[in-house]
Amino acid sequence: MLNNITLGKYYAVDSLIHRINPITKTICTILFIISVFFANNLTLNVCLLVLMLLMMSLSKVPMAVYFKTIFSLKWLMVILFLVNYLTGVSLQMSVFILVRLVFVVLYTAILTLTTAPTEITYGLEKVFFPLKLIGIPVNKMALSISIALRFIPTIIDQSNRILKSQASRGIDYYNSKINGKFMALKAMIIPMFNLSIKRADELADAMEVRLFSIKGKRTNYRINKFGLFDVVIILVHISILCLAALKGVII
Repeated sequence: MLNNITLGKYYAVDSLIHRINPITKTICTILFIISVFFANNLTLNVCLLVLMLLMMSLSKVPMAVYFKTIFSLKWLMVILFLVNYLTGVSLQMSVFILVRLVFVVLYTAILTLTTAPTEITYGLEKVFFPLKLIGIPVNKMALSISIALRFIPTIIDQSNRILKSQASRGIDYYNSKINGKFMALKAMIIPMFNLSIKRADELADAMEVRLFSIKGKRTNYRINKFGLFDVVIILVHISILCLAALKGVII
């Protein structure tokens, strides 16, 4: 069940997308998400689909990993579709909403699968740096997002261990009926939160021992440079956003 969730996991391979500057990937992700909400016709959605599939293929991450991401959202998509149906939303609009959800999740997965958490923090800090001028603590926000992304695989791993320990005691989630699944999830929540809080305390202690200061000026081990492909990929995303803004409106 939980093994299908890939958000927050870094897939370490050597690919063109992995070598892109994290600032570029952060900017492209923001531009793509904005374009998704502007695209309200088939042509624009096909353009976004082609761009996303191109990025997925260049990342050299197996397509099965991306399919697992979508498969993990199956119940959310079913509930969202039922809510739209009960509230009188048209079938076409419901399909567009589901397509937007899939596009946003898959492109976000491209970012997290091809970028290390520290590089995501670096990219977010640089992209949102102008917000510091109005007093917004960008570095704290970026660090919080990075830590949250790191904790997703940890929480999933702990949850799987709890489910296995419950199975050894006779509470089998995978082979139970709906009532049994509900009881297994209910018994998993409290231990999962306790372990997560314990891990958070351990992380805080480790950062304190290493004299980590959020106010201090930090340097990067890697030197991130802009290349020709970075410029090309940003221009492609900007072009699609401009096309979507000219031909479509937010529904």
